[in-house]
Amino acid sequence: MTVVFIGPHGVGKSTTGRRVAALLGVPFQPELGEVLARELRPSSGTAADPQETFDEYLFAAELYRDEISLGARIVETWHPGNLAYAERRSPEVVRRMLASIQRSCRRGPNVVVPLYATSHTLSRRQHEPGDLAFFESVGRAASSWASRLGLRVLTPVSTDDQPERTALRVAALVRPYLEPE
Repeated sequence: MTVVFIGPHGVGKSTTGRRVAALLGVPFQPELGEVLARELRPSSGTAADPQETFDEYLFAAELYRDEISLGARIVETWHPGNLAYAERRSPEVVRRMLASIQRSCRRGPNVVVPLYATSHTLSRRQHEPGDLAFFESVGRAASSWASRLGLRVLTPVSTDDQPERTALRVAALVRPYLEPE
């Protein structure tokens, strides 16, 4: 079972994901794009800039991580979020990689938790250079991609509240999906 947290930059996917994983005793896998961006993106670039090589590498790394992951896990962003970014900056990469991503998404049960926050909260939390409206549109597009990939999308959860309260609410929401039937 893969539980995926999606939403705009600054919404709290990392914070919520780590806390929920700890509460439920499952591994947390951080967003690969953020890790790879530190290594591959020019320091003057933003997430909105064309990045075909980056997106190609990101999808390959995410697909590999899918192959080696066993059991329940909580993943930040995953394929829906990565597709939401790539469709804006590398549409040709999306076209080439989509069939592999769809196959990977069908491999096991998956559930997506969309996270959202007010623009005010997002602007306070923004730590990556770029336009807030771009990040908000990517967050909305990630939900659309989750549905297009046939993933079960749960009710969106606001992260405007304290991180501890948000994590408790989300843990209660996803716990039934992680329990054996």
